[in-house]
Amino acid sequence: MDAGTDSQLAETTSDGNKEKFQLTENETVQVESNKRSRLKVATVCILCFFNLTYYMDRFGIAGILTAIQCDLGATDSQAGLLQTAFIIPYVIFSPVVGYLGDRYSRRLILVLGIFFWSCATLTASFMPELWSFIVVRSLTGVGEACFSSLAPAIISDLYASNVRSKYLAVYYFAIPVGSGLGYIIFAEVATAADDWRWGLRVTPVFGFITVVLILLFLQDPPRGQSEGSRMKTTSWMNDLKYFATHGSYIWISIATTAVAFIAGAFGAWGPKYITLGLVTQEEQQSEDISDLLGRVSLVFGFITVVTGLMGVIFGSLMGTKLRGKYPTIDPEICGFGVLASVPLIFAMTILARGPEAPTYITFFFGQWFLNLNWALATDMLMYTIVPTRRSSAKALQILLNHVLGDAGSPYIIGLLSDAFKPLVDSGYSTKYLASPSSFLRNGTLPIEEQDCDLSPIDVTTAERDFTALQYALFIALFIQVLGAFAFIATSWTIIDDKAEVDRAAAINPIKNDNSVQSDTTVDDSISNKPTVPPPTIVISEYL
Repeated sequence: MDAGTDSQLAETTSDGNKEKFQLTENETVQVESNKRSRLKVATVCILCFFNLTYYMDRFGIAGILTAIQCDLGATDSQAGLLQTAFIIPYVIFSPVVGYLGDRYSRRLILVLGIFFWSCATLTASFMPELWSFIVVRSLTGVGEACFSSLAPAIISDLYASNVRSKYLAVYYFAIPVGSGLGYIIFAEVATAADDWRWGLRVTPVFGFITVVLILLFLQDPPRGQSEGSRMKTTSWMNDLKYFATHGSYIWISIATTAVAFIAGAFGAWGPKYITLGLVTQEEQQSEDISDLLGRVSLVFGFITVVTGLMGVIFGSLMGTKLRGKYPTIDPEICGFGVLASVPLIFAMTILARGPEAPTYITFFFGQWFLNLNWALATDMLMYTIVPTRRSSAKALQILLNHVLGDAGSPYIIGLLSDAFKPLVDSGYSTKYLASPSSFLRNGTLPIEEQDCDLSPIDVTTAERDFTALQYALFIALFIQVLGAFAFIATSWTIIDDKAEVDRAAAINPIKNDNSVQSDTTVDDSISNKPTVPPPTIVISEYL
């Protein structure tokens, strides 16, 4: 073999080695990319799992509320306080967690918060007295503060644009679905164990499982990774000034607080209200009240689950499909959905005294329209707030949602119900004192006063209690109308606020292009828009 042939063979071998090395390197990159993608999906699944668990616990207590009132001797206002008491530790810890979440390890904060929440929830189920139960139960607000403000921000840092919208939609399935499952599971477990306390011991187990999953699989991405930017954090006072002058943030916060108010009011009192309406009817006298309440909780929970799935899916799909053509479609879908649910929920409160079918049908469609906003509202918040302020923004917004919304409304409705009772002329007790046996399990003793072993509802005052609670729930509907108009008002500011976030991200790009994944693509609707001269930006806010 001559020298030329040797040289050609050597070159061929060298080229083959290069190609082989290049192929191996590409395979390694692909494997790493697939691993990162799986971890991102696992992170979303873990966050969704605990969000589901949390809302099961929050609203599941409504499925056993009458049993708790009987056992612990709680009035309506005190029973409403069960859903409200957690707001005190939440108010204390939420701003702190939002501040820390924008600066330190979110994984560590989640682990500590969820572990504490699980311990508090389990301990509360062993409390023998009303006030000790309320106090220990209120400590779950610490875990709520650690989780609710960080989870949406983590998802927003993992994904961008329409991909983020889809995963946020999955995340917010947990609110209505978890609430509905809570009604069902708590009521069924309490019935099976013949003790309402066992209903409260289901969710802590899921909480401890979540802690293990976070330690093993959860990914905490850099802030702003999905937008391809890396901004430095600013002071807490600068963040507050930013929120106070941010039009979209203000309107979205007002709207979501109003929606949370109506959701919390009917979520806490809905099963009892419908049961009271059925108890006042002659045809329901042959059914045991405990069984009736369990059946109502089951149907109420089923409707909440189904309408939650349908509402979030329809709202998210309409938003992602129409957003490119109509930039203000997100707040408009939310606003008209909330507004359309008002007459339906009003009809449900009126029809609850009659046959069951019309009550459940109007409630079904009212909940469906109301649930259109859950994923879209958070998506709007995320794409109109700069990445380094998202945890703080979400923490402050959820604080308002709880204080003035779903945490406060059960107590306010209960307080109003107790206030209306003396004003309502019942005349119902004499009607059933004449033939009380149909409401007793044994059918032998007259009902002189409420006996929790016989009935979790005092049938001698059912008419009065129903009417008082009905008047209280009417007030919540006015708050719902306010929320609808606040969503519509968001459409006035959302385009400019989103454009400002895009410009802020462009000022601070991530220099390493490999750190931005392929699924964080830019929305075509943004890239196709004509260039608009940018307004003056205070660069010090972002650098």
